[in-house]
Amino acid sequence: MQTKPKLRTRKMLTVPVTAVALLALGACGTETGAGSGGSGKEGGDDTVQTDVPLTGVRWSVESATVGGKKAPAPDGVYVKIDDKGAVTGHYGCNSFTGRATVKGDTVDFDKLLSTQIACEEQDFELAMRQALEDPLKAELDDSRLTLTTPRGGTIALTSKPVEPPAPLTGTKWNVSGFQEGETARSLPEGTGGKAYLTFGKDGTVRGHTGCNSLNGTARQGDGTLEFGRVATTRMLCQGAEGTVEKDLLQVLSGKVKYRVDGRSLTLTAADGKGLEAKAAK
Repeated sequence: MQTKPKLRTRKMLTVPVTAVALLALGACGTETGAGSGGSGKEGGDDTVQTDVPLTGVRWSVESATVGGKKAPAPDGVYVKIDDKGAVTGHYGCNSFTGRATVKGDTVDFDKLLSTQIACEEQDFELAMRQALEDPLKAELDDSRLTLTTPRGGTIALTSKPVEPPAPLTGTKWNVSGFQEGETARSLPEGTGGKAYLTFGKDGTVRGHTGCNSLNGTARQGDGTLEFGRVATTRMLCQGAEGTVEKDLLQVLSGKVKYRVDGRSLTLTAADGKGLEAKAAK
């Protein structure tokens, strides 16, 4: 019997103060509730008027203290705000996008959308999502940023990479999910950790579909990979493994865009289909 993959659609999430801090921190390396200061504004001229240089920096989250309890951030948690107020980030399991209003030393998050992967450990992520209703006060000390919630909770971030980003070539990229436009799907139950890709400096790709071994060519360009013929072994794949193999091979065709964000890799084809992968440790 075929196991249906879980759909994780990027949907609106509403979160309390505790998350605001955490979200702002979410800074690992491609929308939750309305912040009180955002007022639903979509990138007006006053979206970013900052006394603290927050924008254009990838802020890695180190920890969050809520209710007097300090929790270390999992690998890969970060947040980044561009000079027009667009937000990208990662909770450690799910990625998110949205808007932020930055005025003086106050940051207010708005319209945050997240992928919906079912993660084994979600305590920190849930805490982040709880913290995004109210504005956060930002205090910068050299490369360290502290965000403080109205209730006294804090988020500790740093502009220094928590760990170096994984190189595209030579890294074993474990496939973690697929996407189509704004909809993302986690892997079917029982298939996690089986499919992977490794790109060579010589323009080759090898790996595993979760059922069959694969190899082919992948010519690297400026933010793109152009796949030639990708060959696989000939095992008959059925059920969930067959679904993963089909989805994976559909992405590995022709020219696709790639993005390495810390230890995460995203491949996106021209038709909007794509995959997400994590660097193996």
